[in-house]
Amino acid sequence: MPKYHVVSFYQIEKILDHERLGRDVTRYATKNSLLGTFFSTPQGVNTTMSGSREALEGLIQLLESKFNLSVFNPKWSASEDRPFKRLRVRLKPRLLPLEGEFDPILKRGKHLEATEWNALISDPDTVVIDVRNDYETDIGTFKNSIIPNMKDFTEFPRFIDKGTVKDKKKKIAMFCTGGIRCEIASSFMINRGFEEVYQLKGGVLNYLENVDDDKNLWEGECFVFDERVSLDKSLNQGKYVQCFGCRRPLSENDLKSEYYRKGVSCSYCYGVSSDSDKERFAQRQKQIELAELRGHEHIGARAKQKK
Repeated sequence: MPKYHVVSFYQIEKILDHERLGRDVTRYATKNSLLGTFFSTPQGVNTTMSGSREALEGLIQLLESKFNLSVFNPKWSASEDRPFKRLRVRLKPRLLPLEGEFDPILKRGKHLEATEWNALISDPDTVVIDVRNDYETDIGTFKNSIIPNMKDFTEFPRFIDKGTVKDKKKKIAMFCTGGIRCEIASSFMINRGFEEVYQLKGGVLNYLENVDDDKNLWEGECFVFDERVSLDKSLNQGKYVQCFGCRRPLSENDLKSEYYRKGVSCSYCYGVSSDSDKERFAQRQKQIELAELRGHEHIGARAKQKK
């Protein structure tokens, strides 16, 4: 049996009192020893949390029974190591910080099941867009995808405004890790006049869970926002570790760089972070290592790192 269960889900739906929902989730999660991040907004909820299967299922039941949310396609996985170190319940004005005159509650792209996805992206007339950030796309994507090379999702409007996709009648197929960014991005594109926008239901994680290996068109690994860092095509923990300085996933070759210092920097951020940042990260790493020697877990420890 896995040591830790992990569930990810979101729901786009109007919430009249998202502050009350956040308080109730905080109380429930604290009482039931759930860790992870939960976002509560007037547009809906988004979360990845870990704990016992029973407690996580209870959280879903709470949202459905008390707040009348129909939780959309929860994605389950497991981890031998603790995926999160703390609980964060955050209140936000919107699900994702993308500006524009569009409303994902009213209109967004058509969902495609994982089993329908292959046919769409194999059509040469389809424009396939990976709406994730650059450090995610670097370690895995679908073949022939357009990569916006975004440092942050807020850059998506700029990518569209550049006119990379000029024909607004083209079939657009977009995907992301769990599906929520596509809900927002597809609504944005429809608002900009794109006529036929599709999105991968449940994102890459749902695709990997439901498509057999011999039909699986995913290439590489999938970045996840917890301490597993990445998952392979079988949803097992991948081979990447994470730089504390910039949060990028690092390969074995990246760890050989002269700029890599465990818990401090890597080749991607060494020239960007200040000397004071590096010193602060180094002191933090020293405290983590001292805590490990004493047999304790440092509360600030984040990503899986090379031993």
